[in-house]
Amino acid sequence: MQQPQPPKFPVCPSAALADGQHRKLTMVFEGRKEECLLLRFDGRVYAYLNRCVHMPPRLDCEEARIFDATGRHLRCSMHGIVYQPQTGASLSAMCEGERLRSVGAYEEEGEVGIADFRVAAAGN
Repeated sequence: MQQPQPPKFPVCPSAALADGQHRKLTMVFEGRKEECLLLRFDGRVYAYLNRCVHMPPRLDCEEARIFDATGRHLRCSMHGIVYQPQTGASLSAMCEGERLRSVGAYEEEGEVGIADFRVAAAGN
C-alpha cells in the first residue's frame, strides 16, 4: 500500500534559490499562522519556522539575513544564537540541545517548496 503524500506548496523555481539564500512564506502550521524559512545550503533545501529557540523573535527580526557572516550557520539577529542549517540544532551553549522547528521541504521537477502534513495552507 502506498503511503499518502503530504500536500505540496510550491515556493519558487529551483534556480531562483541559490546556495545561502532563503525565501519567507506565511503558512498555517498546526493550526496557527506562522512564518517559514525555506533555504538552500550545500545544494539541499531545508525549511524551519522562523522563530529562535531562545525567545520567540524571528531569526531575521533585526537584520534581513538569516546566515551568519561565514555563510555556514543560521543566526538569530537579536541574540546571536547560531544553528546548523542541515538540522536546525543550536550550536550556542545557551540553547544546547535545542533545535529550530523543522518543516517538510521538497525539491523536484525544477521547483522547491513546502510539503508537510502539519501545513493546512501556505502563501507568500
